[in-house]
Amino acid sequence: MGFSNRWITADGSLHDQPITIRYRDEIEDQLKTGEYPHCIQISWTAEDVDPETGYPSALELDKIDAFNQKLMSAIEPNKHGLLVMVLMNQGINQWILYARENEEIQADLNSIPTDAGLYPIEVVTEEDATWQIFTELRGAIKTH
Repeated sequence: MGFSNRWITADGSLHDQPITIRYRDEIEDQLKTGEYPHCIQISWTAEDVDPETGYPSALELDKIDAFNQKLMSAIEPNKHGLLVMVLMNQGINQWILYARENEEIQADLNSIPTDAGLYPIEVVTEEDATWQIFTELRGAIKTH
């Protein structure tokens, strides 16, 4: 059985800055399995931000979108990880995913082609077997 590919998108504002949040719907089955206890957050801080929108420039958004597709293609086919949320605010794009093993995700990240040079990303991992980070963020979105 594959992962749900239904995404919910929410646009709003946070501290008077626009924010876009996308999260994967119908993933409770994966949460309940306990197979993905590691929360991995990947951040890309844009070098070129549109001052009117607070979002990365169109050119940088193209690069971010390309990375997003490569990330999903690297981690999900072998079910090493599941991308559950993407946030964009104040020139920062952040991916939240859950993984079986940190080492598998590290190998998957290293396998992503870098034809235009290394990606300007930072990676933070933490244990979160109950998906508290995701469920709290999703809950905050649903209540506003």
